[in-house]
Amino acid sequence: MVTDETYADDINNKIFNSLADVFQQAQESYAGHRKHIVVLKKIQSKATAQGYSDAFNYWFNKLVTRVLPLKKSEIIGDRIIKLIAAFIASLDKENELISNNRKKESSNSDEESDNNQSLEVDLSEKEKTTSKFIDGFIRHTLRGVESKDKNVRFRVMQLLVVIMDNIGEIDVNLYNLLMWSLKKRIYDKEPIVRIQAVFCLTKLQSDDEDNDQDMDEESAETKATDTLMQLIQNDPSAEVRRATMLNIVNNENTRAHILERARDINPVNRRLVYSRVLKLMGKRCFTDLNPRILDQLMEWGLEDREENVRKACQRLMSNHWVGLFNGDLIELLEHLDVVNSKSAVTMINSLFSLKPEILSQIKLTEEIWNKLTVEFVFLFRCFFIYSSENNLIEDIDGSFPEASRLANYLDIYISKRFLEEEKTSLSPIDKTHLEFIIEQLLITAHRYDYSDEIGRRSMLTVIRNMLNITELPDSLIKSGHEVLKCLSINEKDFISMTIEIINDIRDDDIESQEQEENEERAKQTNERSQPSINNDDDDDDDDAVGSFHSAVENLVNGNEEINEEVLGSIQPEREARPQAILLCLTRACRMLELVTENVSGNILITSLIDTLITPAVRNSESTIRELGVKCLGLCCLLDLQLSIGSMYILGMCISKGNASLKYIALQVIVDIFSVHGTAVVDGDGKVDSISIHKIFYKVLKNDEHRECQVVAAEGLCKLYLADIFTDDDLFEALILSYFSPVNSTNEALVQAFAFCIPVYCFSHQIHQQRMGRIASDMFLRLCILWDGLQNSSDPEVDKEKMMKPNMIFQQLVFWTDPRKIVNQCEENYRSDVSQLKFLLEILKAITQIENRAIKRMILTNLNTFYVTSYQDTEILEELLMHLEDILENEQIDTISRNSLEKFKNTVVDVIEVARCNHSIHESKTSVASDELTTEQYSQILESSQIIDNEINADNEYEGNILESNNLVNDDNDNKVNDSISKPDSAKKRSRSTMETGDEIINKIPSKNLVTKNVSFAISSKSSDESQTGQENESYIERHSDSDVSMED
Repeated sequence: MVTDETYADDINNKIFNSLADVFQQAQESYAGHRKHIVVLKKIQSKATAQGYSDAFNYWFNKLVTRVLPLKKSEIIGDRIIKLIAAFIASLDKENELISNNRKKESSNSDEESDNNQSLEVDLSEKEKTTSKFIDGFIRHTLRGVESKDKNVRFRVMQLLVVIMDNIGEIDVNLYNLLMWSLKKRIYDKEPIVRIQAVFCLTKLQSDDEDNDQDMDEESAETKATDTLMQLIQNDPSAEVRRATMLNIVNNENTRAHILERARDINPVNRRLVYSRVLKLMGKRCFTDLNPRILDQLMEWGLEDREENVRKACQRLMSNHWVGLFNGDLIELLEHLDVVNSKSAVTMINSLFSLKPEILSQIKLTEEIWNKLTVEFVFLFRCFFIYSSENNLIEDIDGSFPEASRLANYLDIYISKRFLEEEKTSLSPIDKTHLEFIIEQLLITAHRYDYSDEIGRRSMLTVIRNMLNITELPDSLIKSGHEVLKCLSINEKDFISMTIEIINDIRDDDIESQEQEENEERAKQTNERSQPSINNDDDDDDDDAVGSFHSAVENLVNGNEEINEEVLGSIQPEREARPQAILLCLTRACRMLELVTENVSGNILITSLIDTLITPAVRNSESTIRELGVKCLGLCCLLDLQLSIGSMYILGMCISKGNASLKYIALQVIVDIFSVHGTAVVDGDGKVDSISIHKIFYKVLKNDEHRECQVVAAEGLCKLYLADIFTDDDLFEALILSYFSPVNSTNEALVQAFAFCIPVYCFSHQIHQQRMGRIASDMFLRLCILWDGLQNSSDPEVDKEKMMKPNMIFQQLVFWTDPRKIVNQCEENYRSDVSQLKFLLEILKAITQIENRAIKRMILTNLNTFYVTSYQDTEILEELLMHLEDILENEQIDTISRNSLEKFKNTVVDVIEVARCNHSIHESKTSVASDELTTEQYSQILESSQIIDNEINADNEYEGNILESNNLVNDDNDNKVNDSISKPDSAKKRSRSTMETGDEIINKIPSKNLVTKNVSFAISSKSSDESQTGQENESYIERHSDSDVSMED
C-alpha cells in the first residue's frame, strides 16, 4: 500500500515538473510554442494512459493560476495565455478529426466493422478526456471572476476569450454558467475587464441567433447580442463602446445601434464608423441602409469638428465608394439620391478637392444638355461652382455654353414642367425631377457671366416669365429671385420688377374672378329667360320709362335722395383670393430677404406694405397671417420707425397666436433687437421693455410649445451676449429654464443652453459677473425644487428628471471661474471677485438649507473656488468670518468640518499674504513721497544760496571778502541743509537706504507672519520682495485649487 502511494506521488511530481518546465520555457518567447504544445499533448496522453488525467488537469489549472495576478503590461502573461489557446485549439482540432474519421468509417462495409470497433472506443475516450479537460479548465477559471484583484479578473476574461475562440461546442450548463459570469463582468468597474467580457460575448452571438425561436422571453433577456446592444449605448468607457461596435454582429436589429456611434462623444469611435463599419459594408451601404440615414451619416461625418473624422469620411467616399463603381460618378450619384440629399454637394466638392484629375474628365455635349438627368445636372452644377470658386476659367469655358444658350435650355425644361399640354403626361416623380433640374440650372445661372447683354436679356426674360407661373414651388421662387437680382441693374430695378410680378399675379386673379362671375351670370340669365305669355310688355316699358324720367327730375330738383337699393347694387372693390395672396406674399418674402435699402426711402416697398403685407397680418387665414408677419419682420429690419410701430402687433401675435405664429413672431422680435438694439423700446409711443421681458418669460415657462422655447432661449442668449439685454431677472429666468425638470426632455433646448451659457460666461468679465450675481439665489431655489421633487409622494413624478444639486453647483462654479475668460491675462482675472461673492452669498444662506446632503456637498467642495491675495481684502475677511461662524454654530459631520477647516486655513493664508503685500506697497509709496519732500528742501536751499551769491557779487570792491563770504555761506547752507534733512533722514530715508533697510527688517522672523501652510520668514540673504510675494501667492493659488471630488 505504501508502495502504491509512493508511486502515485512520484507520478504526480513528474507531471508537475514536466508541466512546470513547459510553462517556464513558454514564457520566454513565442518561438517554441509549437514544440511546447506537442510536449503538453504527450504529457496528457501518457497521464491519461496511466489513469492520471485528473492529476494532469489539476496541475495544469494550478500552473495557470500563477499567471492570473500578472498585470496587463506583463508580456509573460500574454505568452502563457497564447500557449493555452493554442493547446486547446489543437485538442479541439483532434476532436474534429476524430468525428470526421468516424463518419468515414461508418460508410465502410460491415466486414470491417468488427476491426474498427476497438478503434471507436479509443476515439470516444479521447473525446471524453478532452471535453472533461476543457470543462474543468473553464470552471476552474471562472472561480476568479469575482476576485478583488482587477488583474485576476482581467486575466480570467482574457483566458475565456481565447478559449471561446478555439472550441466548438460546450455543455448547456457550462454555457449558462459562462453567461451568468459574463453578465456580471460587463458591469465591472474596470474598463479593461469589460472589454474582455465584450470580446467573450461576441463569440456567443451566433449561438443566440440560431436559438432565437426556441428561447422564451425570460431567457431572451440574457442573449449576448441584446447585452452588447445595451453596452454600445450606455457604457461610460469609450474603449468598451468601441470594442462592442467593432465586434457586434451587423444585422437589421443591431445596425441602428452601430451607426449611432457616428454621434459618439469620442472622436475615435466616430472615425471608426466611416473607416471600418461603413467600409466593410461595401455596396450594402446603398442597399441595406435607408438613403435618408446614409445622407445623415455623411452630413455628420463631413461636418464633424475633428479633422480625422472628416478625413475618414472623405476617404470612404473618394477612395472606397468611387472604387466600388469603377470611377463612375453618375452611378455613385444614383445611389446617393441627390434629389433629397443634404450632403451630396459637400461630398462632391470634397471629391473634387481630393481628386482634381476628375475635373478634366468631365465633358458636356449638346446631347447631354438636351437630355439632362438629375445626376448629370447635379454634377454639372457642382463642377461649375467648384471651378468658379477656384478660378478654373478654362474648364468653365470649355464645358459650359454662353448665357443665351443656357437661357434656352432653362426655358425648355420650364416648358416641359409647367406647360398645360406637357404636365398632364408627367408622373409625380418626373415632376420632382424636372423641378430639381430647373433648380440646379438656376443655381448655376446665379453665378454665370452676363457680360454679354444679349445673354443677360435672354435670361431675364426667362426668369420673369417663370416667376409669373402660379404653380412654381418655393424652392424655384427663391432661386429665381436670386438670379433676378443678379440680372438687375440695381436694387431699385430688382424691387420694381418683383413688385410688377406681384401686381400681375394679383390682377390676373381678379380678372379671372370677374370672368368667372360673368360666365356664371350669363349662365343664370340663360336659364331664367323664357318666352313671354303676356301682351302687356309695351305697357310695362312705358311705365318704366316714366318712372325713370320722374326719378331724374326729382334728383335735379333736389326733391329726393339716392335710393338705398341703387347704392347696394354698386359692387365693392374686388380682392384677390387667398391662394393668390399667398403667391404674392411668397414672392414678396423672397424679395425682402435680398433687399438692403431702407423702406422709408422706397415708395414701392411702402405701397407693398400698405396694400399686401398689412392686410395679410390682419387676415383670418392662419397661413396668410403667418407669412404676412414674416414679411412685416423683414421690412422692420430695414426701417427703425416701422419696427417701433410693429412691436405691439408682434407682441400680440406671441401672446394670442398659435404655435407657428408664436415661432415666427419670436424670430422677428429677436432679429429686430439684433439689428436696432433697444432703440425700439422705452420711449414715447414705444413698447415698454418690461413687457417684452414678460413675453420672453412666459414663453420660457410654457413647456407646451417646445420649439418656441428653443427660439426664445437662443435669441435671448444672443441678445445677452451682444449686451443688448442686461436685465438680471430675465437672465435668471433664462438659466432656470435650463435646469428646470419640465425641460429635461427638450433636447434642442438643452443642447442650445449647453453651448450658449459657457460661451456667454467666458466671453467677458461683465457677463461672468452677471452670472455670479444670480448664481446663489438660483442655486437655492433649485435646491428647494429638487428636494421637493425627491420627497414627492406622487407615483407619476419622475425623480430622476432633474439634475442633481452637486452637478448644478459644479456647473455654477465652472461658469463663474475667472480663469476661464478668454483673452485674459493673470493680472486681469486674479483680482476678480464675482465667484467669491457667489460663495459668500451661499455661505450666508447655508443655514436655510435643511437637506444635510446638499449642505455637505457645498462644504466639501469649497476648495474648488478660486481665492487669491489680489482679491478684495474686505470680502476675504467677511468670508473668513462666515467660515468661522459655520464651524462654531453649525452641526456638521467630520468630512465637512475637515474640508471647511482646510478652506479656512487657505483663506487665512491668503489674507496674510494680502496684508503683507499691502503693507509693502504702502511703505514704498510713503518713502517715495518722503524722497520727493527731501528733494524739494534741497532745491529751496540751493535757490537761497544763488540769491546770496548775487547779492555778494554787487560788492565788487570787497572781492576778497566776497570769496570768504561765499565759503562761509556755503558752509552755513550745508549746515542748514544737514540740520533740516537729518531728522527726516533718520525716519525717512532715501530709496536705496529704505529698500535695504526694509529688507533687513522683513528678514526678522515673526510669529505673526508664520502660518501653517505658508511661511513669510525670509532668510538672511538679500532677495526681491516682489518675487517673494509672487512665490507666496502662487503657493496659495495652488493650495486653493486642489481638486475635491463632487459628491452625488
